[in-house]
Amino acid sequence: MTIEPLLDVRGLVKEFPQSGGIIPGRLSPIRAVSGVDVQVLPGQTHGLVGESGCGKSTVARTILQLDKPTAGEAIFEGRDLFKLNKSDLREARKDIQIVFQDPFSSLNPRMTVQSIIEEPFVIHGGAHKSEREAEVKRLLKQVGLNPEHAARYPHQFSGGQRQRVGIARALALQPKLIIADEPVSALDVSIQAQVVNLMRDLQRELNVSYLFIAHDLAVVRHISDVVSVMYLGKIVETGSRDDIYENPTHPYTQALLSAVPEPDPILERMRERRVLVGDLPSPADPPSGCRFRTRCWKATELCAEEEPALEDPGVGHSVACHHPEVEVAISSR
Repeated sequence: MTIEPLLDVRGLVKEFPQSGGIIPGRLSPIRAVSGVDVQVLPGQTHGLVGESGCGKSTVARTILQLDKPTAGEAIFEGRDLFKLNKSDLREARKDIQIVFQDPFSSLNPRMTVQSIIEEPFVIHGGAHKSEREAEVKRLLKQVGLNPEHAARYPHQFSGGQRQRVGIARALALQPKLIIADEPVSALDVSIQAQVVNLMRDLQRELNVSYLFIAHDLAVVRHISDVVSVMYLGKIVETGSRDDIYENPTHPYTQALLSAVPEPDPILERMRERRVLVGDLPSPADPPSGCRFRTRCWKATELCAEEEPALEDPGVGHSVACHHPEVEVAISSR
């Protein structure tokens, strides 16, 4: 039986105008996201991974229309979010919440934790003050914080605790989907595991879906059911977690996984490394054909002339590459 996706993003494009130049308005726009498709199923996590500057966070912000999309669709429970009026979009946002990357800058330093977490109730209504206070205490307890600390301010908490406050705020309206935009990248490694485990536990308890955005492959593997690898505004490989981590087929995915260190020093010295050369090209002037070709050790003339389609080359998942390595497996532990 086919399960309908909770969120189905199709052909998402986001362009930003460039300022400056000799003739105003003549510079070509920067295409940060170029035809991205992402599906999030009910109760599952879709991981979106790639290096800094590839457009991951722009995808998140555009879905929520914090940045307006240039083209594409974002179908959420049968409705295109990009075509909703302000009133309907406001209503839809009850079911779609976001956890931001920096837990310090995303929390108002002048507001207590009580006020921060109850703000969604104030904005969307539906609860009296006494009910809001009780719900805030319940939410704090649910994310592993002391309910008695609701009167404190964000600066009185550690980074991990602040991110738990951000998660509690996102859970306040009982959303069906949470977009987590690099939720642990600003935290210490020891705290990252605690926050990721918390999110997994909450998913099992509440059946909430995640679009989990990160550049840390180990974190994405730990929490995701499906993984999409993004490079310079495009998806280059997508499949189940096992597909991507046990049988990476795109050269970029292989390079990302080979950069993850092995805990065993003997295996670390013996294993093959895929080292990328050069810098990430500018999205204002991307390479012709395959966008990864300028850093790829397998690039040919075909790669410069023709953009590869995202399709299954016979490995069980989709890859955008003219020369996929269908028998290479580089696993990361």
